[in-house]
Amino acid sequence: MNKKLKWTLRMALTSFSLLVFALLINYFREPLLGIKEGYAPHNFSFNFLFFLPAILTSLGLGIAVIGRTIKHWKNWNSLNRKLIFIGLSSPVILLFIFQTIRILTIE
Repeated sequence: MNKKLKWTLRMALTSFSLLVFALLINYFREPLLGIKEGYAPHNFSFNFLFFLPAILTSLGLGIAVIGRTIKHWKNWNSLNRKLIFIGLSSPVILLFIFQTIRILTIE
């Protein structure tokens, strides 16, 4: 396997696993961390110090993976590998788009 392919695969797997890890920790934050839902200071600090950096890192890796995949589209022959790269990195981008639309449409 090419060095660029390995690096892109690692980035895609890291993006996806970081997204899943952050969402799981966010869902189970009360039993794991004792953060009560609705208590503003703890929720704000959790979101600002853990959830936001994890999601932004995952988003950056996802955008980088899709950019690298598009850049090397003709050089990399395996269509399955390219689709795996895009499939692993697209959930975080779709989540970010969904959340952005949701925030902008709040009345």
